[in-house]
Amino acid sequence: MHRELFYSFQAYFFDLDGCVYFGDALAPGATEVIDALKQSGKRVIFVTNNSRSSAKTIAEKLRTMGLETPSADVVTATDCVGTYLSERYGRLSIRAAGSDELCAALSAAGHIVVFDNEEAAVDAAVIGLDIAFDYRKLEMLGAAVGAGARLIAANADLSHPGLDGGKVPETGALAAAVEAITGLRAEYVGKPEPHLFAYGLERCGARPEECVMIGDNYNTDIVGGRGAGMRTIWLDGRTAAERSRTADEYRAADWIVEDLAELRRIMEGLDV
Repeated sequence: MHRELFYSFQAYFFDLDGCVYFGDALAPGATEVIDALKQSGKRVIFVTNNSRSSAKTIAEKLRTMGLETPSADVVTATDCVGTYLSERYGRLSIRAAGSDELCAALSAAGHIVVFDNEEAAVDAAVIGLDIAFDYRKLEMLGAAVGAGARLIAANADLSHPGLDGGKVPETGALAAAVEAITGLRAEYVGKPEPHLFAYGLERCGARPEECVMIGDNYNTDIVGGRGAGMRTIWLDGRTAAERSRTADEYRAADWIVEDLAELRRIMEGLDV
């Protein structure tokens, strides 16, 4: 990949966790890459499977890190689950396992959220990242699905990278437990499904072929971006020398770089 090719797109979609930042620390090169794109008149959209925080909260986090970002440029699973359900099924009664921000987003989309202490039949059981997930919630969600509720999960991620390089349990791990006891597969909203990409394309007003998706997770960012019709850049964490010594099983990515620091060098014409 060379500098002119990289700058040929109109909109640049970035994943967040493991790509732009790790926990509360910006990835090396993130500020330089994103600022350079914006200064060149390019549109930058952040697309994340985060199902715990709203776009407003994440935009504020980015601002505290030095990346001035309007919330309209952040597409989250948290905000989009409710919108997706409204568009597909209309107004629903929902039993949710997730954060207060997820429940607020579901309510804002017109749905009726049934709380844990309420005994009521519901149309859907919705699962987001719930750090207070326990046996009782598993039992209630399983009962709701057993009684006919749709099983919806914000994303299929089993984990995301933590600050120390370890794995932080994610929504997909919780959904897997409910799938196991019900024998049904959840309907997933986040990447690699096309819905978050479609919402991002609406916001930037670009066609898929005018956009590139940049992310570290091959199965969500790269597979999802290609499925949405975009070009893709995979941050696979390996140096060019390491990649040359191993068979590449991941051929769907249009370009592969180590990280945003390498991408910054390409943008500056220092690395081809």
